[in-house]
Amino acid sequence: MNSPSLALGRVLREHAAPVHSIDFTKDGELMLTAASDGRVCLYDCQLGVLKRASQCRTHSVGRARLTHDPLTAVVAVGEEGSHDDSPTSVGALRYLSLHDNQYLRAFLGHTASVCSLDMSPKDDWFASAAADDTARMWDVRVERCQGVLSFEGPQRSLRPALSFDPHGLVLAAALCGGLVKLFDVRALQKGPFTTFDLQQIGGKIGFANINFNYDGALMALGTSAGVVLVLDAFNGEVLRQFRGHVNDQGVPLEACFSPDSTQVLCGSEDGSVWRWALGQEQPQANALAEAQLTPQHLPPLTGDLTRHSEAVRVVRSNPTRTLVASACSSIFLWLQAN
Repeated sequence: MNSPSLALGRVLREHAAPVHSIDFTKDGELMLTAASDGRVCLYDCQLGVLKRASQCRTHSVGRARLTHDPLTAVVAVGEEGSHDDSPTSVGALRYLSLHDNQYLRAFLGHTASVCSLDMSPKDDWFASAAADDTARMWDVRVERCQGVLSFEGPQRSLRPALSFDPHGLVLAAALCGGLVKLFDVRALQKGPFTTFDLQQIGGKIGFANINFNYDGALMALGTSAGVVLVLDAFNGEVLRQFRGHVNDQGVPLEACFSPDSTQVLCGSEDGSVWRWALGQEQPQANALAEAQLTPQHLPPLTGDLTRHSEAVRVVRSNPTRTLVASACSSIFLWLQAN
């Protein structure tokens, strides 16, 4: 089955600094974005318009995830490399009400910037991974950390990433420059039940994110090393290594599956959005605005809007609609072409 063509439907310009996080509600009706300007925005996906915006006071926001209440979110204040290093902000997580722009709770424990954040699809638990070489489990109803996983290995200082599987039973953590560890959420204290070693692909890897496809059989791993990896989530086999996008500056570039899981998408430091078909190792060729065969980027709506103006750090698919969001400081909404 051919994947539907995507065209640029709308550009949202609610942020004045790079966007570090995009999230959708489970029903696909709402989208959340968070950026270095400290602004957290909630949008209506049907209309493509802003519904609510919250300002996280003097803090930038590195990561944000919606909870099961669409008007609350967990946010990590202070993105990597920021100068917001007060004792109350480094590694801090906040439970934010988007209804009245108030913090409901603080989750303290990390001692360095949070690199990755994910909400369990099953319950009120969420997980965070930070540059302090730990991952932590939390319950939004309780301030106290519910569990700590310490990273071990010579490359543990490289950027980690984590994600729950679609069923909320497995927590995947990519860490130590080339290891992916899978944990049973119900028995974290027992350690990982399996570990995948990716170091055979060459070099040490800083991870940007982990994205499971809809049934949890595949994992896409965005990196800061100019490669997107697709793994069999059951045996760890590296099924695809996708390259070609610009990643010379080592910016963490998040990857995701297309809404129908037939393609993998990732941003690029030159402002383009790349996608590759899972059935082939090289990017698809497609005639774009330049009227020539090029690697298959998301086709522009008009010739004047072929790419973002800055590095595209985040690309995310809506779970129920043929909608893809990509972000630099602006958010592009890519819709099914007519």
